[in-house]
Amino acid sequence: MKDIFEVKERIINLLKSTGREGIDKVIKYLEETDFFVAPASTKYHGNFEGGLAEHSLNVYILLETKNKQFDLGLATDTIAITALLHDICKVNLYHKCTKNRKNEKTQKWESYEGYGFEDTFPVGHGEKSIIKLQQFIRLTKNEILMIRWHMGTAGENWANMNAMSNSFNMCKGALALHTADMEASYLLEQHIEPGENNNQVKIKGV
Repeated sequence: MKDIFEVKERIINLLKSTGREGIDKVIKYLEETDFFVAPASTKYHGNFEGGLAEHSLNVYILLETKNKQFDLGLATDTIAITALLHDICKVNLYHKCTKNRKNEKTQKWESYEGYGFEDTFPVGHGEKSIIKLQQFIRLTKNEILMIRWHMGTAGENWANMNAMSNSFNMCKGALALHTADMEASYLLEQHIEPGENNNQVKIKGV
């Protein structure tokens, strides 16, 4: 688990380095929302404060490596924007709440603090990230394909899976971002059990 202050600073610096018109507005949006303190999920990878930002940085590191390893030819600004912002759809999606569970040892019900999920704009995962980003910056065709399909086949019907396959053939970076997202989620990131003390440095939410 990374220090969330360092993660925030590095993400902001990487986004600034893209020089993309409107990127300052994206950074302002991230700072005004819960992007840097939100979890990446409610109960799976990165289900802790700052998990979303940490996951985004992990995906960036992996995608940058894949770009060199497979000679994908992705521009540095494309790598930063797609990797760091592919999950911007998760901003203001999670909220802390009290949940109940049965203690396996005592067989009694107990309360614990966890995260709830409420999607007030249900237009799709990758689709929502694209919509949000294009309110601030222009995305290239490849960037749209990469962000749209970073989740792979999760929740997709046959027609969409066929479209995903075509997208991967058109844009190798889309496949690279998808595998980077999966590797970060399952290989690099922790899952924190409710109530577990992880000695994490806390950051005040906005």
